Amino acid sequence: MAKNIKTLTFCLGLILSLGLGMHGWNQLYPAGPFTNHLYLTIQLFTLESGHVDDVSVIPLSLELARYLAPLTTASGILLALHQFILIEGRNAKRKMLKNHIVIVGGNERALTLGRDLKSAGSKVMILLTTEGNNVAEYCWNEGFIAVEVSESAQNLTEIARLKQASRVIVFTEDDYTNLKLALTFKAGRKEGNIPIAINLDSEELCHTVQNQYDFIYAFNYYRCVSRVLLSQYPLEAFPEVASCPDESTDIRLIITHWDLLSKAFLYQVAKVGHYKNCQKVKVYLVCDQAELVNELITTAYPNIRHCIDLEVRESRNQELIPNIIVELLHSFPDNALTTILYLSNAPEDSFAGSARVQEKCALGHRTRMLIPQSPLSNSGDEKHLLILPESTVFCNASILLNDTIDMLASTIHANWYKATEKRLNDAQESNDENTVQRLHQNPYFKPWDKLKNAQKEENRAAADHMAIKLRALGLTETDPISLELVHLERCVDAVDEEQMEILSGMEHRRWSAVKWMTGWELGARDNFAKKHPDLICYDDLSDATKQYDRDQVRGITDLVKKIQSAHPLS
Repeated sequence: MAKNIKTLTFCLGLILSLGLGMHGWNQLYPAGPFTNHLYLTIQLFTLESGHVDDVSVIPLSLELARYLAPLTTASGILLALHQFILIEGRNAKRKMLKNHIVIVGGNERALTLGRDLKSAGSKVMILLTTEGNNVAEYCWNEGFIAVEVSESAQNLTEIARLKQASRVIVFTEDDYTNLKLALTFKAGRKEGNIPIAINLDSEELCHTVQNQYDFIYAFNYYRCVSRVLLSQYPLEAFPEVASCPDESTDIRLIITHWDLLSKAFLYQVAKVGHYKNCQKVKVYLVCDQAELVNELITTAYPNIRHCIDLEVRESRNQELIPNIIVELLHSFPDNALTTILYLSNAPEDSFAGSARVQEKCALGHRTRMLIPQSPLSNSGDEKHLLILPESTVFCNASILLNDTIDMLASTIHANWYKATEKRLNDAQESNDENTVQRLHQNPYFKPWDKLKNAQKEENRAAADHMAIKLRALGLTETDPISLELVHLERCVDAVDEEQMEILSGMEHRRWSAVKWMTGWELGARDNFAKKHPDLICYDDLSDATKQYDRDQVRGITDLVKKIQSAHPLS
């Protein structure tokens, strides 16, 4: 903005000087040709007065031009000099960068992530591929090192100072551009092991990259948002509904509209939404082209109906969605806990639709609606209507880069790894070659840093489910880092045999869901072919296999101790 004002001021001075000069010379020498007047006017910019000292009366316009033109010349020189110094200074800053984070992309999500990293003390370089000069200037004013580059530039890694960088995050608006740039950075990463993270809004592409490229950490913005939403608005816990340990829970979810967020939320519910007294969450997806959407879901997640009861309902007109929701609510039993994720093409439509639902149906304390932020959403004070945070709230390192969830997931894996090591040592001492071979061949039997991205995702799912386990035990505090151990020990000790079987069944459903959603099938154990014999109902498992799920429930106290030891509350 400041640069534009300076340039505009210079241009105005130039035009005004030319106009005043031409007018003044025309008054002084009215018979002179136009070209002479123009030549004399241009001379004024070279600090040449035009030899008018012998003239008794100088026109006012010419007198003004004699001072304004040299001043404009001087300001132009200073402006050019300032721009030269500014560019050279910025290049020098870029060339001195070390241990910095490179973010590729100038969209609002990428810049918000950059602000979060900068506020944590990191030096951040923003590479702009298509955003233009105005965004670059904005980034510099925000305190970033900003560089405009072409995504096909041969010296891209040199411009980013890749060898000196601590991390690369590719976050443009196009998935395939992100993947292309990530591979470019990988090719330019001759030495060291600089982490490369990319956002892929497509769930399918994200899964593919996680499975095929171990050197790239692929994250899905909408999956991260869904993880937070399901944590903040748990489907089985409503503030005004007291939980009953022995009561069967009927949990229902209605999602309107089919887009990237609803798809990611559906995936997260199928993978993590497994509760104590609920065999399966019943999910109703209300959208246009229901048959096509149903086919897309089945193609992307062939086994999703092993994890949730899913029904896709047609609504060709957005105006009809409130009627369908009301019809569904009237068909639900009185004890159902119902969450409505009301999405649409525009946030204002979500608010209007939610208002129509409330007009047609009195929502009890067992029903709530979640709608996006909009100019209208703050006008409502209905307690059953919950406004989702703005999208930029989720653009921070702890959410997008899994910094928070990985603290729990890595500890969960380390706990399993040590237990497996003990089983391996015991098998070696007893010369149990079959067990030794089986444990050695387990692709998960390696330290956290050596796991593939897809394997880490399975541990993240276990970490996501920890809050559900703690609520199932009767605890209200679900953060394992700040949890009072004495309360947890008391709740675990109070679990009787019947409750243990219920909790173990919940854990088995959670474990199975992760397998189902990542392409595993029922069959003889084959880790490479993704087949497992335990993908059956908990009641049909052998007692030895059930014991593993029981151990997961009983071992939660020890696990929380290790989490608190590894990540003490600051």
